[in-house]
Amino acid sequence: MDNNIRPLEHGVFEIPLMLSPKLEHKRELLSSWIINAQKELKAFACIFGWEGLMDKPFAKSAEIYDKKSDYDFRLKELCNVEQSVQLPKEYSAALEEEIFISVSPELYRKNYPDGIEDDSFQKLITHEMAHRLHVRILKGDEDAMGPIWFFEGFALFAAGQFISDPIDMKSNDMISIITSKERGSYRLYAKLFRNLLKTMSLTELVSQAGRPEFNARVIKITTRI
Repeated sequence: MDNNIRPLEHGVFEIPLMLSPKLEHKRELLSSWIINAQKELKAFACIFGWEGLMDKPFAKSAEIYDKKSDYDFRLKELCNVEQSVQLPKEYSAALEEEIFISVSPELYRKNYPDGIEDDSFQKLITHEMAHRLHVRILKGDEDAMGPIWFFEGFALFAAGQFISDPIDMKSNDMISIITSKERGSYRLYAKLFRNLLKTMSLTELVSQAGRPEFNARVIKITTRI
């Protein structure tokens, strides 16, 4: 393990944090959110028997920027994407190359107002770490994470996002989300995912999501919800 990372308890680590100078006055608060996000993910992992996968940190460092342009530059650098590529304003956080990066909480609220709820920034951190937990569950096989709606739904569920959303979702609505080739609403992904858990266990869904027939099977399930 990196000598700069101090374990606070099993599955929770003190991760070195780099901030834009204008965010330094929020260091203590932001650091606490990073710690609490790990605690929430650990609690989730324990429910499903995945606590053993929390033995190493998902991020070896964290970077939070007060300018979207700085965040975009860093994300494209980490992902080896040409700097000329334009990223949507909603893109607010990522965990790449064991580095968590995000915009500030203020920019997150401004650029993605649909994502605002109680503890929304802490949940954002948990969400990105949940993607890495998902990969560990699959023994590093990212191709087995399934379609976009599923792997985003997993992270949303793990992070406890949009739990109280009163969306009424019919079978046709779920099928439209499942069959779409484009990224859709995270609120709808979260609702769809929770609906599926009424008929299938999370572990079963995770184990099957990478199969070619997964979408077709899930579509059949929606008629029973």
